[in-house]
Amino acid sequence: MQGSRPARRHIVVLFIDLSGSTELAERLDPELLMQILERYYAGCREAIFANGGVIEKYIGDAIMAVFGIPLSREDDALRAVLAAHGAMRSVYELADQLERTVGVRIGAHVGVAFGEVMVVGNTGTDVRVIGDTVNTAARIQSAAKEGEILLGDDVARLVRQHAVMEEVPPLTLKGKKDPVRAWRLIDVEPDRAGDAGADTVPLIGRDEELAQLTRLHERVIRERLCGMATLLGVPGIGKSRLVREFLHRLPPGVRVLTGRCPSYGIGATYRPIAEMLEDVNGDWPAVAAAVGPDGERTLRALAGNGQTPGVAEIARAVRSFLEVMADNRPLVVVLDNLQWAEPTLLELVDDCVAWLTDVPVLFVCVARPEIYELRPGWGGGMACGMSLELGPLSGADVARLVQELCAERVEVMAHADEALHWRVAASSDGNPLFAELMLETLTEGDGSLPPTITALLGARLDRLGGDEREVLERAATIGQMFTLGQVEMLGPDLSSGTPSGPVRSLQRDRLVRRGSQPGAFEFTQTLTRETVYSLTSKEQRADWHRRLADWLGEQEAADDTPFRSWTSGDISRHLLAACRFTREVRPFDPLLDELTDRAATALIRDGGEALHRRDLPAAIALLERGREILPKGREEHRRLAILISDAELARGEAGKAAAALDAAEEMLPGDPRTALTCTIQREMLGLRTGRGTDPEALRDRLEQDDDLSWCRFHQLEAWTHIDAGRFGAADQALRDGVARARAMGDRYEEDRLLGGLCELVQWSPTPVGEGLVLCADLLERFVGDRALLVPVLLTKARLLGLSGGLAEARETLDTAAHYVDELDLGLPAIAVTQVRGLVESLAGDHEKARALFRDAAAALHAAGHGGAAATLEIYAARETLRMGDSGLAARELDRREGPRQLRGEVTALALRAAVAARSADHPEALRLADRAAELVAATDDLCLRGDVLVEVAQVRRAAGRDPSGALRDALDAYDDKGASLLAHRTRDLLGDL
Repeated sequence: MQGSRPARRHIVVLFIDLSGSTELAERLDPELLMQILERYYAGCREAIFANGGVIEKYIGDAIMAVFGIPLSREDDALRAVLAAHGAMRSVYELADQLERTVGVRIGAHVGVAFGEVMVVGNTGTDVRVIGDTVNTAARIQSAAKEGEILLGDDVARLVRQHAVMEEVPPLTLKGKKDPVRAWRLIDVEPDRAGDAGADTVPLIGRDEELAQLTRLHERVIRERLCGMATLLGVPGIGKSRLVREFLHRLPPGVRVLTGRCPSYGIGATYRPIAEMLEDVNGDWPAVAAAVGPDGERTLRALAGNGQTPGVAEIARAVRSFLEVMADNRPLVVVLDNLQWAEPTLLELVDDCVAWLTDVPVLFVCVARPEIYELRPGWGGGMACGMSLELGPLSGADVARLVQELCAERVEVMAHADEALHWRVAASSDGNPLFAELMLETLTEGDGSLPPTITALLGARLDRLGGDEREVLERAATIGQMFTLGQVEMLGPDLSSGTPSGPVRSLQRDRLVRRGSQPGAFEFTQTLTRETVYSLTSKEQRADWHRRLADWLGEQEAADDTPFRSWTSGDISRHLLAACRFTREVRPFDPLLDELTDRAATALIRDGGEALHRRDLPAAIALLERGREILPKGREEHRRLAILISDAELARGEAGKAAAALDAAEEMLPGDPRTALTCTIQREMLGLRTGRGTDPEALRDRLEQDDDLSWCRFHQLEAWTHIDAGRFGAADQALRDGVARARAMGDRYEEDRLLGGLCELVQWSPTPVGEGLVLCADLLERFVGDRALLVPVLLTKARLLGLSGGLAEARETLDTAAHYVDELDLGLPAIAVTQVRGLVESLAGDHEKARALFRDAAAALHAAGHGGAAATLEIYAARETLRMGDSGLAARELDRREGPRQLRGEVTALALRAAVAARSADHPEALRLADRAAELVAATDDLCLRGDVLVEVAQVRRAAGRDPSGALRDALDAYDDKGASLLAHRTRDLLGDL
């Protein structure tokens, strides 16, 4: 920890409290009571200090201890649990003695929790730890029964490989909204670990390293040498997994001894040797005889049996022990976590490697790169040695690892999906442990980093110097990539003067590396950056993010280069973070309101740009974030609601589209304009799902200068006219809406309305030629936005088909389909299928047209557009009739489902009339035909009118009536529309009379 500067840290908090002390105070003399309490405190202190803990304070009979101060270690949780276990054992040893001597029984209960806190001060009496983790640990301790050690869920996860636990029912703790998971500690074994047989997931991506290790061992056996392999790598990179695979593949007869260097405990220099001795208990008589009396006595002392001799004697006894073990078969000695070894143990290893001769012994030393800080020349000058540094796995190997992990765990498979696989593979930076832990946490529904990863990285970061940590925190605030200039811009207060020196040191520590851009650096691991960022003071982050936003804004105004390493989204990100952290730690800051406005404005701007380019997920995320920070009562909430609603509807999320409107009314309660705009939008949502509406009921509520409401009203009005077949009126409504949008200067609304107007010319009285001119204008206007081009292309294709340009219509549809596929558009893809059906029908390929209409109808039904789907089912029946199967056409008309649209109903009437005529039921056919002609006269859809009148003419002709009047009216409709292909065919029918 840097001086006394407050710091965010992830630590473990332990609370232990004495039970039965009240009875003690009542029955015992105060002096005796004081002695008993001192023994209680001393026993707890010894267990806490022996495991690297710090006592933060005494609260009556309770003790609060913390682990992770002044330096974090990845096994802080294990050390806290060992301390709890040791303290509890001490308490109950005292309790047994008190019960025998004074007839009073005492007990204790313990709670342990892990989490993020603020730490103020150094170790000692002035240290203060502040945060919810402290409260949680205290509440868990209170919930523990006498004699119980309860562990919070994060602590249990961190120590699960070393402890025996059982889950207790979720705890309802004071001050906690939700129940808290907890585990009862049964036993703890710091060296408890699985064997090689537990590896059900294959070793991935380490074939070359495994081969090198195997070749070295083969040489050791072949030449009867003592060799040493040092495996280096950052935490979680797979060192231990590689060793287990190597050991699992050893030939029969090879003896293996393993010793682990602990990071906790006092006087643990020779603990790895003692662990090896424990492995040969069964062979001890023969070993003792071989090493001699002096050697036996020394080795027994290392195991705690007798007074430990000097280091020279120990070195000789250990050499003799290893010679004996390798005398009749090869020996592999594994030393794990050697970076935690005491210098004396490192010297012992050097001594053994140098002195052992004519015995096949291979030392496999597993360590992190920090070992070279302790021993820069480690492993050098050996005749039979090598060092292997394990780097990150490749992307392909990580992806395979994730697949194997999912396949191995049923509970993970149940939650796994492709997006989760991608996130894990992309975020783990080639680190197998990170991938496994992240996969486990994400499948449990927690989007945060697993606490194990935080502990691993936090321990590494705590070893940095002051300037290195400061530079790393600034860089983490900047982002994954940063420059020295950006780091220096955030403040000059570095003892080294400039950040270049600390950055070089960070490069040596493999925390950062040169970036792909000139002058840029980047974090070696994404998770390192996230951990550094999470451990940086929120107050500091708030100031740095604000400075970065200001600086980028200045660069934006001055920078005219075509390509930059940042975007306006970076400004929004920094403003949002500055606003959030300022609100959390300085809620009364006078500049907070201004900062909030800047952040909201930037987010809404970026969200609008994303919506304009149809980046719907990004648009929704940005707009919703802008809404979250925009204060209640701000008028911008109204337009935000419309934009979010549009984006959700475009994704097919009608429910979320409506929810956005509810949110706006909550943020602007009682505002009549917001209420009206949201009502209009809800009516538009209802029309999309086939529900009818009457927009005229809303007209009287509109205020003359409320352009946004008028824009949306004219759209609603147009859609209502379209459903009623009044396409000329719909055309005028959209043009009125365009005028309102232009008055507001709102390009988004104007583009929406122009796009709707373009689609409408397919059915409105606007002639085909004028429609194609409008399409050409909009294709130029929307040239940079293919999502807006798709409906224009569909209109163009249909108009080309009506005019006889069938080949060009198909080419236009191919272009639209290509855009739809590349942009992954939902409803437009259905529209492409629908228009293809129309073009194929015009071309006379009725079987293909029927299949296309059926496909489009099914897709519309699935998307909730029942009315449009029903109309397309009628079109499919028409193609069946044109293929000559009137019976099937009649059945298809009878079984269609969904709400009815005027276009569909009129067409259905005409088709039923044609079916009746083919069945020689001419009175019914004429009745239905007359009704169809009457209804179609009310619409100004000229092509629909022509199509129906042609069917009416055919019915009349079959019944012996004069069809010429209906055909002439159909021809007039086609000519007025400019549908030359249909007009030509109608003239041929007239010529046949």
